[in-house]
Amino acid sequence: MTHKKRIVVAGAGIAGVSIAWHLAHGEFDVTLVEQDMPASGATGSAFGWLTGVVKDDAADVFIRRIALADWHRLEEHIPELHIQWSGSLSYGASSGSCLQDERLLDKAEIARLESGLRDPPSQARYAAKDGAIDAASATRLLLEKACEKGVVLNTQTTVTGLCMTEGKVTGVLTSRGKLDADCVVLACGTGIPALTERVGIHVPVLSSPAILLRFAVPRNVVNTIVSGDDIEVRQARNGELLAAEDYPASGIVRETVEAAQRAVRSRLTGAESAALIQHSTGERPVIQDGYPVLGFTDESRSVYIASMHPPVTCAATFGRLVSEELCDGQSNAIPRCYRPSRFINSVPGKRLLQT
Repeated sequence: MTHKKRIVVAGAGIAGVSIAWHLAHGEFDVTLVEQDMPASGATGSAFGWLTGVVKDDAADVFIRRIALADWHRLEEHIPELHIQWSGSLSYGASSGSCLQDERLLDKAEIARLESGLRDPPSQARYAAKDGAIDAASATRLLLEKACEKGVVLNTQTTVTGLCMTEGKVTGVLTSRGKLDADCVVLACGTGIPALTERVGIHVPVLSSPAILLRFAVPRNVVNTIVSGDDIEVRQARNGELLAAEDYPASGIVRETVEAAQRAVRSRLTGAESAALIQHSTGERPVIQDGYPVLGFTDESRSVYIASMHPPVTCAATFGRLVSEELCDGQSNAIPRCYRPSRFINSVPGKRLLQT
């Protein structure tokens, strides 16, 4: 008799949970390890915009162009995800010409689509296929379904290192002891570099903080995802108005929050009394060279890295690609420029912990 291949997935954000859910449908024994609680990191403060709109020469074009199809596929399996396929409207100084799956709207068309937008711009790009999802709720739902399939969840457990025996990773060290594994999947975002340096690879996952704001409004004030140089907002299923803001260079979040509230009240009819419910900051993982990282780090295929920005948009695709590669041993579909081999030997002298 042979045992199921044991997989430890580090990170219970939306990417790690999607990977665990997909793996749970294969012949794997899956353990998910999270240093805090599921969706408590960047996922919990994600705006949740699902878009396949991307430039032809973008570093992430391969995944972005198939991301929405994977979300539709996942929604067929789990209708309770309740994805809002509302489309998106983009305008501003950086809007430029239309990309694939976009069309240009004039001022009158914008006004008909978003009647609550005061003083509509002269033109905007409309992506009818775009959608939005509550990333935290989706993560918890996927996790529930994964655990029903046998995935084991360890919360408030920090992965502190990788263990190696006779040249091969045999598990992870955690704050609660060792977990044996035939393969370790690192989907822990900004926590990846500290672990990969132990295998001689420095994966430059940087932190890109962003602010998510939730406002109470008396009624729905937007129909799509509205993204301009003044506001970026969408209506949540529970009636709240969500807004996304870049983290201020000054570090003074309060000023950004107050400016966002003023913009929402002045730009949207019906939001004049918008009251701030909550704001939070998420440390989004961004790869320094712009390309996703997806693949094994070693010949023994015992360490797999999965990270990119934006993780919410690409989570369904990540889950499918990782599970397919772990099932088949290799995927020729994943571009070579995404592989972590581009970082090998970038940290001379680093070694795995011997056990």
